[in-house]
Amino acid sequence: MTLTLGILLCDDHYPESQAVYGHYDDAFKRLFANSAITSFVTYRVFEDDFPTSSSECDVWLVTGSKWGVYESDLWIAQLIDFVRRCDQESQALIGVCFGHQLIHLALGGMAAKSDKGWGMGLYPVNILDHEAFDAPHQQTSLDLIAVHQDQVLDAAPDFKVLAGSDFCPIAITQKDNRVLTMQCHPEFTDAFLLQLIERLREKAGDEKVDEAAAIIRANGMGDRNIVIDRLFAFLDQQVVSREKRQA
Repeated sequence: MTLTLGILLCDDHYPESQAVYGHYDDAFKRLFANSAITSFVTYRVFEDDFPTSSSECDVWLVTGSKWGVYESDLWIAQLIDFVRRCDQESQALIGVCFGHQLIHLALGGMAAKSDKGWGMGLYPVNILDHEAFDAPHQQTSLDLIAVHQDQVLDAAPDFKVLAGSDFCPIAITQKDNRVLTMQCHPEFTDAFLLQLIERLREKAGDEKVDEAAAIIRANGMGDRNIVIDRLFAFLDQQVVSREKRQA
């Protein structure tokens, strides 16, 4: 049995990036190329293109965005309602960055701009549930690609925090076997991240961007593959769950 992924697209790459990297949903299609996902449907929700039913796809992914989940745009409120419907109807959900924050906000948590400032480049988060990751037993942290000012400040009920740090305490979370969220960007490559953060110099400052760029150039994509393995394992769980329901 294979799965269809519904990509709830909350933004797109800058026009200059699209010639090299394609649209934002293409990054996720590349990410899941060798997973249990065999087909994709993209909904440009930030342009008011929404699914009519939570059952249109097997798994839903809420992407990153330059918007904040607390902003008053109508599409954000509609997306929050859709996530709640998915949760009520036991549909599988994945959230990345903005998506991570929105899922927690929708399901009873809190997300806002952090007083700790920018998280940019590669930064470490502590492994809090070693069984959740295919990492060497002696490895205690993961170096993950991230670009954000907002964070989940209070996790929604029934979520387990799988990884976090003093800077980003709620970095990767899971609810039962149906919802997986993360502040990091496993869909980003180091090359894409380098050109992205260059656009943030005015907002984040030269010092922050230069420091992040140096770390990326020295360390590449860090432990991205360990997070991808967690995503693939989560998708395999959805296959097993569907098989059991249909047996």
